[in-house]
Amino acid sequence: MNNALGEKPAPFGAPETTATPGEAGGFFETGRPRLGGLQNPVGFDATQAAVIDAAADTIIPPHPDWPTASEQDLVTFMGRYVTPSGYKNKHFPFATEDEFKAGLDRLGQGFVDGSVADRTAAIAALEKAEDPLFEQLRALVYYGYYSRPVVTLAINRNLPAGRDYHGPPLPYGYLQTTEPWDEELLTQAQENGSYLETDEVVRVDLSQLSWTK
Repeated sequence: MNNALGEKPAPFGAPETTATPGEAGGFFETGRPRLGGLQNPVGFDATQAAVIDAAADTIIPPHPDWPTASEQDLVTFMGRYVTPSGYKNKHFPFATEDEFKAGLDRLGQGFVDGSVADRTAAIAALEKAEDPLFEQLRALVYYGYYSRPVVTLAINRNLPAGRDYHGPPLPYGYLQTTEPWDEELLTQAQENGSYLETDEVVRVDLSQLSWTK
Protein backbone atom coordinates (compact mmCIF):
# COMPACT_ATOMS: atom_id res chain seq x y z
CA MET A 1 0.00 0.00 0.00
CA ASN A 2 1.36 3.41 -0.95
CA ASN A 3 -0.01 6.14 1.31
CA ALA A 4 1.73 8.75 -0.84
CA LEU A 5 -0.79 7.95 -3.57
CA GLY A 6 -3.67 8.59 -1.21
CA GLU A 7 -4.59 4.93 -0.85
CA LYS A 8 -6.58 3.99 2.22
CA PRO A 9 -7.00 0.57 3.82
CA ALA A 10 -10.25 -1.22 3.16
CA PRO A 11 -12.70 -0.96 6.09
CA PHE A 12 -12.24 -2.60 9.46
CA GLY A 13 -8.50 -3.07 9.10
CA ALA A 14 -8.50 -5.29 6.01
CA PRO A 15 -5.02 -5.27 4.46
CA GLU A 16 -5.58 -4.20 0.86
CA THR A 17 -6.93 -1.08 -0.84
CA THR A 18 -10.26 -0.55 -2.54
CA ALA A 19 -10.59 -0.06 -6.29
CA THR A 20 -11.64 3.54 -5.63
CA PRO A 21 -9.69 4.41 -2.46
CA GLY A 22 -11.71 6.03 0.27
CA GLU A 23 -15.02 5.62 -1.55
CA ALA A 24 -17.79 3.12 -0.96
CA GLY A 25 -18.43 0.99 -4.03
CA GLY A 26 -14.82 -0.04 -4.49
CA PHE A 27 -13.96 -3.71 -4.30
CA PHE A 28 -13.69 -4.90 -0.71
CA GLU A 29 -10.04 -6.01 -0.62
CA THR A 30 -8.52 -5.97 -4.08
CA GLY A 31 -6.01 -8.73 -3.34
CA ARG A 32 -5.91 -11.59 -0.90
CA PRO A 33 -8.62 -11.84 1.73
CA ARG A 34 -7.40 -11.09 5.21
CA LEU A 35 -6.30 -14.13 7.20
CA GLY A 36 -8.81 -14.47 10.00
CA GLY A 37 -11.28 -12.15 8.32
CA LEU A 38 -12.14 -8.63 9.46
CA GLN A 39 -10.47 -7.28 12.57
CA ASN A 40 -13.82 -5.81 13.62
CA PRO A 41 -16.57 -8.23 12.57
CA VAL A 42 -19.86 -7.12 11.07
CA GLY A 43 -22.35 -7.06 13.94
CA PHE A 44 -25.67 -8.89 14.15
CA ASP A 45 -28.63 -8.13 16.37
CA ALA A 46 -29.86 -10.67 18.93
CA THR A 47 -32.43 -12.28 16.64
CA GLN A 48 -30.01 -12.53 13.71
CA ALA A 49 -27.41 -14.12 15.99
CA ALA A 50 -30.00 -16.61 17.25
CA VAL A 51 -30.92 -17.48 13.65
CA ILE A 52 -27.25 -18.14 12.85
CA ASP A 53 -26.89 -20.44 15.87
CA ALA A 54 -30.13 -22.27 15.04
CA ALA A 55 -29.05 -22.67 11.41
CA ALA A 56 -25.67 -24.00 12.54
CA ASP A 57 -27.31 -26.68 14.69
CA THR A 58 -29.62 -27.56 11.80
CA ILE A 59 -26.84 -27.90 9.23
CA ILE A 60 -24.58 -29.74 11.71
CA PRO A 61 -26.97 -31.51 14.11
CA PRO A 62 -25.68 -31.85 17.69
CA HIS A 63 -24.07 -35.17 18.66
CA PRO A 64 -22.65 -36.17 22.05
CA ASP A 65 -19.27 -37.10 20.56
CA TRP A 66 -18.80 -33.82 18.70
CA PRO A 67 -18.70 -30.13 19.68
CA THR A 68 -22.05 -28.40 19.22
CA ALA A 69 -21.96 -25.97 16.31
CA SER A 70 -23.93 -23.23 18.07
CA GLU A 71 -21.35 -23.20 20.88
CA GLN A 72 -18.42 -22.37 18.57
CA ASP A 73 -19.12 -18.61 18.24
CA LEU A 74 -19.98 -18.92 14.57
CA VAL A 75 -21.80 -15.58 14.86
CA THR A 76 -18.47 -13.77 15.22
CA PHE A 77 -16.87 -16.00 12.58
CA MET A 78 -19.56 -15.14 10.05
CA GLY A 79 -19.22 -11.46 10.86
CA ARG A 80 -15.56 -11.66 9.89
CA TYR A 81 -16.32 -13.02 6.42
CA VAL A 82 -19.35 -10.95 5.39
CA THR A 83 -18.53 -8.03 3.09
CA PRO A 84 -19.37 -4.76 4.88
CA SER A 85 -22.24 -2.65 3.60
CA GLY A 86 -21.24 -0.25 0.83
CA TYR A 87 -18.47 -2.36 -0.67
CA LYS A 88 -18.60 -4.69 -3.65
CA ASN A 89 -18.30 -8.36 -2.88
CA LYS A 90 -15.24 -10.21 -4.14
CA HIS A 91 -14.38 -13.17 -1.93
CA PHE A 92 -16.15 -16.47 -1.26
CA PRO A 93 -18.82 -17.04 0.01
CA PHE A 94 -19.90 -13.72 -1.57
CA ALA A 95 -22.14 -12.67 1.31
CA THR A 96 -22.86 -8.95 1.52
CA GLU A 97 -23.92 -7.47 4.84
CA ASP A 98 -27.28 -6.03 3.79
CA GLU A 99 -28.46 -9.06 1.81
CA PHE A 100 -27.17 -11.56 4.36
CA LYS A 101 -28.90 -9.78 7.23
CA ALA A 102 -32.11 -9.49 5.19
CA GLY A 103 -32.02 -13.25 4.68
CA LEU A 104 -31.57 -13.85 8.39
CA ASP A 105 -34.47 -11.49 9.09
CA ARG A 106 -36.69 -13.46 6.70
CA LEU A 107 -36.06 -16.60 8.74
CA GLY A 108 -36.54 -14.64 11.95
CA GLN A 109 -37.65 -15.69 15.41
CA GLY A 110 -40.06 -18.26 13.98
CA PHE A 111 -37.08 -20.22 12.67
CA VAL A 112 -35.33 -20.01 16.04
CA ASP A 113 -38.41 -21.21 17.94
CA GLY A 114 -39.30 -23.94 15.44
CA SER A 115 -38.80 -27.64 15.97
CA VAL A 116 -35.85 -29.49 14.47
CA ALA A 117 -38.14 -30.73 11.71
CA ASP A 118 -39.42 -27.21 11.02
CA ARG A 119 -35.91 -25.75 10.86
CA THR A 120 -34.73 -28.57 8.63
CA ALA A 121 -37.65 -27.95 6.28
CA ALA A 122 -36.87 -24.22 6.19
CA ILE A 123 -33.21 -24.84 5.29
CA ALA A 124 -34.26 -27.42 2.68
CA ALA A 125 -36.66 -24.87 1.18
CA LEU A 126 -33.81 -22.36 0.83
CA GLU A 127 -31.73 -24.99 -0.96
CA LYS A 128 -34.57 -25.99 -3.28
CA ALA A 129 -35.24 -22.35 -4.15
CA GLU A 130 -31.51 -21.88 -4.86
CA ASP A 131 -31.55 -18.96 -2.45
CA PRO A 132 -28.00 -17.55 -2.13
CA LEU A 133 -28.52 -17.48 1.64
CA PHE A 134 -28.42 -21.28 1.71
CA GLU A 135 -24.99 -21.53 0.10
CA GLN A 136 -23.66 -18.70 2.24
CA LEU A 137 -24.93 -20.21 5.49
CA ARG A 138 -23.74 -23.69 4.57
CA ALA A 139 -20.26 -22.48 3.63
CA LEU A 140 -19.84 -20.24 6.66
CA VAL A 141 -21.14 -22.88 9.07
CA TYR A 142 -18.84 -25.57 7.68
CA TYR A 143 -15.77 -23.34 7.45
CA GLY A 144 -16.33 -21.84 10.87
CA TYR A 145 -17.03 -25.15 12.57
CA TYR A 146 -14.16 -27.10 11.04
CA SER A 147 -11.68 -24.29 11.69
CA ARG A 148 -12.14 -24.65 15.44
CA PRO A 149 -9.30 -26.40 17.35
CA VAL A 150 -11.81 -28.27 19.51
CA VAL A 151 -13.33 -29.76 16.34
CA THR A 152 -9.89 -30.75 15.08
CA LEU A 153 -9.34 -32.60 18.36
CA ALA A 154 -12.70 -34.32 17.96
CA ILE A 155 -11.70 -35.46 14.46
CA ASN A 156 -8.43 -36.84 15.88
CA ARG A 157 -10.35 -38.63 18.62
CA ASN A 158 -13.35 -39.97 16.72
CA LEU A 159 -12.07 -40.84 13.25
CA PRO A 160 -9.30 -43.40 12.65
CA ALA A 161 -8.44 -41.67 9.37
CA GLY A 162 -8.30 -38.33 11.17
CA ARG A 163 -5.63 -39.15 13.75
CA ASP A 164 -3.01 -37.08 11.94
CA TYR A 165 -5.34 -34.28 10.88
CA HIS A 166 -4.01 -30.94 12.13
CA GLY A 167 -6.45 -28.40 10.77
CA PRO A 168 -7.42 -26.78 7.46
CA PRO A 169 -4.38 -26.28 5.17
CA LEU A 170 -3.72 -23.61 2.54
CA PRO A 171 -5.54 -20.67 4.12
CA TYR A 172 -5.14 -18.72 0.90
CA GLY A 173 -6.10 -21.65 -1.32
CA TYR A 174 -4.98 -21.21 -4.90
CA LEU A 175 -5.45 -17.46 -5.25
CA GLN A 176 -1.98 -16.98 -6.70
CA THR A 177 -2.58 -19.45 -9.52
CA THR A 178 -6.27 -18.89 -10.24
CA GLU A 179 -7.41 -16.10 -12.54
CA PRO A 180 -10.07 -13.81 -11.06
CA TRP A 181 -13.59 -14.50 -12.30
CA ASP A 182 -14.88 -11.15 -13.47
CA GLU A 183 -18.06 -10.54 -15.44
CA GLU A 184 -16.29 -10.91 -18.81
CA LEU A 185 -14.85 -14.31 -17.92
CA LEU A 186 -18.17 -15.50 -16.54
CA THR A 187 -19.88 -14.45 -19.78
CA GLN A 188 -17.32 -16.38 -21.83
CA ALA A 189 -17.84 -19.47 -19.68
CA GLN A 190 -21.58 -19.28 -20.23
CA GLU A 191 -21.11 -18.95 -24.00
CA ASN A 192 -18.57 -21.74 -24.46
CA GLY A 193 -19.28 -24.12 -21.60
CA SER A 194 -21.95 -26.77 -21.36
CA TYR A 195 -23.15 -29.43 -18.96
CA LEU A 196 -25.75 -32.14 -18.63
CA GLU A 197 -28.40 -31.96 -15.96
CA THR A 198 -28.54 -34.99 -13.69
CA ASP A 199 -31.73 -36.29 -15.31
CA GLU A 200 -30.04 -36.23 -18.73
CA VAL A 201 -27.04 -38.34 -17.72
CA VAL A 202 -27.14 -41.86 -19.22
CA ARG A 203 -25.12 -44.94 -18.43
CA VAL A 204 -22.34 -45.77 -20.90
CA ASP A 205 -22.12 -49.43 -21.94
CA LEU A 206 -18.51 -50.52 -21.48
CA SER A 207 -19.19 -54.23 -21.87
CA GLN A 208 -17.85 -54.29 -25.44
CA LEU A 209 -14.53 -52.72 -24.54
CA SER A 210 -11.48 -54.91 -24.36
CA TRP A 211 -8.62 -54.21 -22.00
CA THR A 212 -6.23 -56.49 -23.90
CA LYS A 213 -4.55 -56.00 -27.25
